[in-house]
Amino acid sequence: MNNEKCSSLDKEPIASYRTYKKRWLVLCVVAVLNLSGGMVWITFTPVAYKAVAFYETDLGTINWLALLFNVCGIVFGVVATYELERFGLRPALYLSAGLTFVGAALRIASVAEDLNSTEKLVVLFAGQALVAVGQPFSMYAPAKTAAVWFPEDERAIANTIGAVANPIGVVLAGLISPLFVDYNSGDFYVLNLLITMACPAALGALMTLLIVTSGEPSIPPSAGGKKTPEYFGHGLKKLFKNKNYIILLLTVGAGIGLYGTFATLLEQLLCPFGYTDTMAGICSAVLTGFGVVGAAIVGVYCDRTKQFSSSIKFCYIAVTIGTIVFSCVFHINIGYLILIVVGGCGLFSFGIYPIGVELAVECTYPVGVATSSGLIMISGQLQSIILVLVLQLIGRPMSAEEVIKYDSQCHQSQNAESATTTAEYSTSSVANLLTTGADGGGDVTYDLSLSIYVCTAYMGLMALTLLLFFRPKYLRMEAERSNDLNSDSSESVMPPAYINKDSELSHL
Repeated sequence: MNNEKCSSLDKEPIASYRTYKKRWLVLCVVAVLNLSGGMVWITFTPVAYKAVAFYETDLGTINWLALLFNVCGIVFGVVATYELERFGLRPALYLSAGLTFVGAALRIASVAEDLNSTEKLVVLFAGQALVAVGQPFSMYAPAKTAAVWFPEDERAIANTIGAVANPIGVVLAGLISPLFVDYNSGDFYVLNLLITMACPAALGALMTLLIVTSGEPSIPPSAGGKKTPEYFGHGLKKLFKNKNYIILLLTVGAGIGLYGTFATLLEQLLCPFGYTDTMAGICSAVLTGFGVVGAAIVGVYCDRTKQFSSSIKFCYIAVTIGTIVFSCVFHINIGYLILIVVGGCGLFSFGIYPIGVELAVECTYPVGVATSSGLIMISGQLQSIILVLVLQLIGRPMSAEEVIKYDSQCHQSQNAESATTTAEYSTSSVANLLTTGADGGGDVTYDLSLSIYVCTAYMGLMALTLLLFFRPKYLRMEAERSNDLNSDSSESVMPPAYINKDSELSHL
């Protein structure tokens, strides 16, 4: 009787693919790690001029706190890519969580009163560097997470959620950092700011320990999820011989680089023309808020229609048009109307990276997901470094008369708009400018108009390249369809339709 039961069980079809509820928790861990990294990355950017005064340094040094992430992303990006392909998600996320938490905690020590200004900067940069080293291990993880944990009809939205968490962290930093400046007294509460920014890092570390007990499910969610990637070195060779991938490497990387540039320089772009730190933070929030909504819409649309190529081209062209409009009006203080322009850019900008990564995986299958997506991120970080350095270099010091004319807020307290007059302004900040001169330290304000024009032209060039030359083939989807047909003809294996009943967490 027992033998008969065993025989009948052996003949029952075995489920090839399965989805687990835990996939959403793993994705949540990736998102929190990327969010906390974004908050650490841009902590001082929204209050750059205030940080200059507190740490007794210059604007270029404060900008390097953000650029450090791009440098470490390039240096350790290859390591993170190899690690994700060779060892999987779990060790990568543990490394990211540990380094982010330790680095964020170390930054708090930079406000110790017994340290001089140089020592404070050393401690601050050491903590920032630890977080920057850990970030590639989670920043490059969304595509890998989507591939190994999610079925075909959820991959784009999963990739989108993991990817947009970082810019959400950026916007949170943009909104939170100005809150720690007392615009009446001029005090900057750096200790409280750094403690606040360390809290998400602590949460991410705790969630990683509790949730990420395995790097991938025991049963894959799709044929693409169980495919063993090619050897890392062979995969790299194939990528650089693939014309469509090279185009994505340049254009999607340019989108990442331009976003990083705006995130670093937004306050410095707006404040010379009368916009306050708070307004710059609101602009960042609107950019990201609309971007998240737009990315979610594009992600769901692509999951259902598989129109990846047309979607990314449409988004790129729309962002280029929005950037052109922004470059025409940002130097005119139009108040809250600037939010309409920024929101329009954000609505279409955030979908470029996750959809671009999905396209890269499709064009290069069976090359490892982490390899194809990681190199795009490295390309974006390299372009961001070049852009920030070049755009700073071509920035023009404003004269004292221009500072008065445009009601610059770079060295003003927020209540200057209502509590001071132009004459009072000229006797304080402008007097300092007249004494120090444009080249001599002091309260120098830079006009980055030429910089934004260069960004706009670069964005337009990348949009034309993508529109005219990108003609992809969806190799992964073709392979999965082929696998479906083979499975249909098999007697012992069910068709690879997903088990839509999510398995319980205990199954892992």
